[in-house]
Amino acid sequence: MGIFAYFDSGHEFPEEIVMAAGFTPMKILGDLALGTSPADEYLFPYFCPFARARFAEALSKAGEWIGIGFAHGCDATNRHFDVWRYHIKEVPFFWVNTPMKTDNAARSYYRRELEQFLNKLCDHYSLKIVESDIQHAIELSNQTKTLLRQLSILRRQKDIPNRDYFKIIQWAMVKPKEAAVNDLKKTIEDWEKRPPFPTDKIPILLTGSEITFVEFMDLLDDVGFRVVRDDLSLGERYFATDIPYMEDPLEALVIYSCNIPQPATRVPSDNRLNYLINALEETQIMAVISQHLKFCEVYAMDAVWTVPAIKKRGLPVIHLERDYTPMDDRLLTRLEAFREIII
Repeated sequence: MGIFAYFDSGHEFPEEIVMAAGFTPMKILGDLALGTSPADEYLFPYFCPFARARFAEALSKAGEWIGIGFAHGCDATNRHFDVWRYHIKEVPFFWVNTPMKTDNAARSYYRRELEQFLNKLCDHYSLKIVESDIQHAIELSNQTKTLLRQLSILRRQKDIPNRDYFKIIQWAMVKPKEAAVNDLKKTIEDWEKRPPFPTDKIPILLTGSEITFVEFMDLLDDVGFRVVRDDLSLGERYFATDIPYMEDPLEALVIYSCNIPQPATRVPSDNRLNYLINALEETQIMAVISQHLKFCEVYAMDAVWTVPAIKKRGLPVIHLERDYTPMDDRLLTRLEAFREIII
């Protein structure tokens, strides 16, 4: 079983098809220690640093992977595909053009994209993937999502540092699902024994650009913010809903793609805001932190709309622009000032 790495920006890649092929899907998250220097030789400096970090990781690790998949998540993803295909020749590349809408036309189009991706995998690796293989992958994926939802509930009730939550989500995205399921069950047993939610921590909802390094979560905890809800790809977007059971497993993946908490890249944007509002209504939250990575313009523009809408509900809200760096004194100062406003 080889590692099939994939690049997406908002949980668009159909990893269950890769699982059905007998490979281990692994989301490319970038390596903060490696930085973006290797990729800077090929990409403009104002290109998304997160995307550059993923490219840098691929340049150093592609030889360990059996294939690389791309899903259309944002403009950076599109531009990336051509650059990677030209410069990284160790592994085959596959493209899934995930539509940015969720209407009937988009669903029909996405269904054809999934069929083409499946057929290309079979042709390239000389495989035969049948519906039962995809159904089994879906069942395993849903087991993972169910357990992650249980852990997400526990972080609202117990003393679960942001780091612990982030690391377990990351683990579930880069390791074989069978191993992830076993580890998640053990983690639930551990978290159930943790002390109650600390009284000195402020429960928050975290939204915005993808967060891919644990140091940012540590920063929030150091200031006194405990993330209890989110809509991130390395977070609730990944496990908020199950893949529905249907006789046609590809159609189930299409429906699932439309039902997940939508990123800012998709239209209409109402679905994204509705998920955030529902989270605020369902959970005891004292503040909202919205953020975007530098040059991630889609979330910068999205905040102009979502932040005022949340403020109307009477909650303290802050929006931050951040760099791809483990520590930022400017952010620390702003977060400390924001905390003083709340308490």
